[in-house]
Amino acid sequence: MNNNLFYSNTKHLYLITPPQLLSKKLPLKKFTKILNKTLKTKKIKFLQLRIKNKKKIHILNALIKIKKICKKYKTLCFVNDYTDNKILDVCDGIHLGQKDLTINKAKKIIFKKKYLGITCHNSKKLVKKALLYNPTYISFGSFFPSKTKKIKYYAEIKNINWFKKKFNIPCVAIGGINLENCNKLLKTNCDWYALCSGVWNFKKGPEAAVKEFYKKINTNENISK
Repeated sequence: MNNNLFYSNTKHLYLITPPQLLSKKLPLKKFTKILNKTLKTKKIKFLQLRIKNKKKIHILNALIKIKKICKKYKTLCFVNDYTDNKILDVCDGIHLGQKDLTINKAKKIIFKKKYLGITCHNSKKLVKKALLYNPTYISFGSFFPSKTKKIKYYAEIKNINWFKKKFNIPCVAIGGINLENCNKLLKTNCDWYALCSGVWNFKKGPEAAVKEFYKKINTNENISK
């Protein structure tokens, strides 16, 4: 595993697959063409395959095809919640939500030498609990209303800086982030920005969104205090 990537000064984009994936509206073949063009920008370091309410065989099939594209553009591929051996054999890492987080799952992921991300919502208590599992990164969110999922917890920006002052692992901001609302987040010490509808639904297209996001998060003007 390349751990140097996780401790660089460069801020990174963490792209989450759209909720329509594997539906009639967005079949896998159509999505892989869009994804190839999006990752070809070489601005996305992490992609999370997030699919709910589908058979595992279909998720695995999607993962295999998506992982090939990720590998082509040196993007690390995470899967949301699933820890089956076949999935672990293909992906680079797993992101676990609080409902799916168990010590056995965390040990299995680390034993397989995969990266581990853990959701911490807006809770310092959950952060301290998550650190016991030796994660690669933790995430705070949601920071804004999201079209991707129902929001139970909203995060406060101040928790990002609290975390970065105390701990030396990457922190991810997630939830409804787009080019219009991200400025306050960019002034924090956040390492990665998780994006979904802010990219896929961008009026100029996903490629344009990714390029604009990347430029914005890595300008000295935005990241300086």
